[in-house]
Amino acid sequence: MFTLLRFPTKQQSTVWLKRRQKVPASKIALEMKVSRPFVSKATKIAEARIRKLLENAASISRIKIHHISEKHGLILGYSPSIQAETYITFSPELGIQTWYQHQGDCDTCSEYSTCNDTLRQIADEWDVAIPKKMKPTEIADHIFGTIMRELRWK
Repeated sequence: MFTLLRFPTKQQSTVWLKRRQKVPASKIALEMKVSRPFVSKATKIAEARIRKLLENAASISRIKIHHISEKHGLILGYSPSIQAETYITFSPELGIQTWYQHQGDCDTCSEYSTCNDTLRQIADEWDVAIPKKMKPTEIADHIFGTIMRELRWK
């Protein structure tokens, strides 16, 4: 059966990201000039939409889900087809991203710049410091390792 998938609106995404970054609802309401109940409702709607988006991405890629958090916009799973731990993320700026844990040869990869920029954006959103000289596979390991420890998923 067809399921309607909708991304959170820009306002819902802003509220959701601020809540993920542990900004109090009262402060978000003041900054955005909205009510606290609006912040609560926007968060709930955004989380429901994000959960559906994450689950759909996992289903399409045949990822076995181990942990899911719509509050954090993240899935930890496993891809049997490529035998790799898999992370599916949601970001208001980047949308849905799927990352497979692997040891790639970043220096010869045509996607180096794209991966590097995307991972650095994810690191910024999660407030994870990344040294400038790290390669994308190292950045991904560092980011997702930090996040997994923070969420106590590993």
